[in-house]
Amino acid sequence: MILLIVGVAMIVGFFLFFPKPTLIALAALVIVGAGIAIFFYVQQADQDGSLASIKASSTGTQSCTDPGKPIFVQLANGSGKQVDVVRFRLVARRPGFSVEYYSDYLTSYKIIAPGATYGDCWALNQYRGLQTLPEKLGPQQLDWSVEIISVEFARDR
Repeated sequence: MILLIVGVAMIVGFFLFFPKPTLIALAALVIVGAGIAIFFYVQQADQDGSLASIKASSTGTQSCTDPGKPIFVQLANGSGKQVDVVRFRLVARRPGFSVEYYSDYLTSYKIIAPGATYGDCWALNQYRGLQTLPEKLGPQQLDWSVEIISVEFARDR
């Protein structure tokens, strides 16, 4: 805060003694700052659009035969870029309830080409496992969903 006060005092002092060069310097700073802000806004908007084009879903225990990996998760790349890493949250709710019964953060390092889909069965965290919860519901008795946390796209080469 003190630096802000000192900076404002210096600008006012320069303006009193050198008004024209001070205004030119301030205008240049505003133009450079606006350019930087526009650049970051465009970068963020492009990233958000690509992130929104990555879809994830879970069919629960359907098509998973290994009891060690009971939950099927499908990731679909609807962007025009290759996906290198997807971080997501696997969530289970009891049918008819909105509160989360189980959740865990997972990461897929599978490379997904533009327009491609990847699906695999995932293991549940044994330390956050369903057997530790009071009602002892199995994975097949729950409604599963997936929430994308972040996506890393391949760098342009």
